Amino acid sequence: MKYKLLTLVLLLMFCGCKSSRKTIEQTNQDKNLINYLFQDYIGEKPSASFIVIKNGKIKHCQSFGYANLENQTLANCETNYRIASVTKQFTAMGILILINQGKLNYDSKLTEIIPEFPDYGKEITIKNLMLHRSGLQSYNRLYPKDWKKQLVDKDVLNLLIKQDSLLFPANSKFRYSNSGYAVLATIIERVSGKSFKEFMDEEVFEKLGMTNTTVYLKDLNIKNRAYGYKFIKNKYENKDQTKYTAIQGDGGIYSSVSDYAKWDKILYNETLVSKELLNDAFSNWNEKGKTNGKGYGFGWQIDEKNGKKYLLHGGSTSGFLNTVLRIPSEKITVAIFTNNGSKGGLKRKALYLASYFSDGKIPFPAYFLIKKDIEENGINNITAKFNQLKNNNTKYDIEKEDLRALGFSYFKKEPEKSLKIFELIKMEFPDFYGGYFGLAQYYAYKTEGNNEKAVEYYKKAIELTPHKKQRLINYSKKMIKKLSK
Repeated sequence: MKYKLLTLVLLLMFCGCKSSRKTIEQTNQDKNLINYLFQDYIGEKPSASFIVIKNGKIKHCQSFGYANLENQTLANCETNYRIASVTKQFTAMGILILINQGKLNYDSKLTEIIPEFPDYGKEITIKNLMLHRSGLQSYNRLYPKDWKKQLVDKDVLNLLIKQDSLLFPANSKFRYSNSGYAVLATIIERVSGKSFKEFMDEEVFEKLGMTNTTVYLKDLNIKNRAYGYKFIKNKYENKDQTKYTAIQGDGGIYSSVSDYAKWDKILYNETLVSKELLNDAFSNWNEKGKTNGKGYGFGWQIDEKNGKKYLLHGGSTSGFLNTVLRIPSEKITVAIFTNNGSKGGLKRKALYLASYFSDGKIPFPAYFLIKKDIEENGINNITAKFNQLKNNNTKYDIEKEDLRALGFSYFKKEPEKSLKIFELIKMEFPDFYGGYFGLAQYYAYKTEGNNEKAVEYYKKAIELTPHKKQRLINYSKKMIKKLSK
């Protein structure tokens, strides 16, 4: 009997050791992956904080770098970042709360709520403003050259009131509009009788226990505050404020990733508004109404991959870059907030984290796998690696634009790697402009005496570039003219 008990104890100890070993290996794998994704924020650099939420529970939350470089304040999951255009989903929710309370409706006219607004805005509805279909002019183009003060939302309204026309008739097309969301903040104030900050505090943040979140006001003491930085002339400089960073409705909220988990939770229930209104927010709309597929909702970009809806939004302002991603069908959310205005690629990081924690239900972005393979095995292996990933398209997601970005990530310091990547893109995606434009840039800037080749590729890029990328088309035409002299 004693021997049986001893055998059982040893067996349990052995199994326990195997289990512990697996846990340690998994932990190390998680750590290595995450450190690789956030290597640009490790050390004495501006910070990044991220959170992964699955089935309403926090799967992982971690921070890197400094919230305040001058004071050497390390970031953590409660660090408060200016979330820039991620603010728009909160502003849109403020409008939906007023609609839910019966104080507004989608078709309420701008001139009904703000009667001093000129007649040119009489056809603009609340819904048009939330969907970036208002046609309002961009406030950054209206800013008077002799002004030195920061713009606030009422200044945006006053600048718009002085205009006499729209960029296009209301609801006739989509054009991303910060002006529209600044006006929405003013509408919330007019209808509620409270300041935008008071309304958001009382109707959203306090109800959800978002104790770290606030609307920016000049000289407001923001606890756990991160300050914005940009990398300029080989060093990070504090670039926390500009003339546009005090506007509230389009980008003026400060929040932490831990508070974002509280926000994400109520996007699955009726704590703030009805499920019908939430469904409206998470749907694409066009001039005819709500539709399926990709587009824009109320403060959310709508994407679809493999039959799954992806809700996402980025935020960019002086010294800050942020992104959030929600995949409701998998109950997965990723939020990444940073105070480094010089490092992009956050959407890819969010997609990778969502994939990693999805138990194989969401494909991995190929970008990081190809990049890691280049670093470990060299550029000459890129075609083999690409084919390996391409042949398993249910597990890996190859985005053409990601490959173009990967090519340009090596352009300054290792242009020969860029050349190989652009050649691969041209071969694999002959109808995509990205490979041709990359090759044109390479032959224009990284070689001598190849002007004819560069011009040839610029012409092909122009032929294939979509009209929405007009700036790239114009740039290519300018380069053709310059190189043809």
